Amino acid sequence: MILVVDERFRHEVLMYRLCFTCESCAWFDGEDLSCSHGYPNESHRGIDAQTVERVVFCKEFELA
Repeated sequence: MILVVDERFRHEVLMYRLCFTCESCAWFDGEDLSCSHGYPNESHRGIDAQTVERVVFCKEFELA
């Protein structure tokens, strides 16, 4: 799912401490920066919601 980032989303990320990047996912392998399920994850890593224009959410995200 692709979400166009607006001020409301930026505010909610800060207010609720929303986690949605690979680095917060249970399936993320921090050693080689890959997804344990084999999904390409370049567009899901290292996202700063305060500076990006869109966010790509992963369907396999599971909070670690």
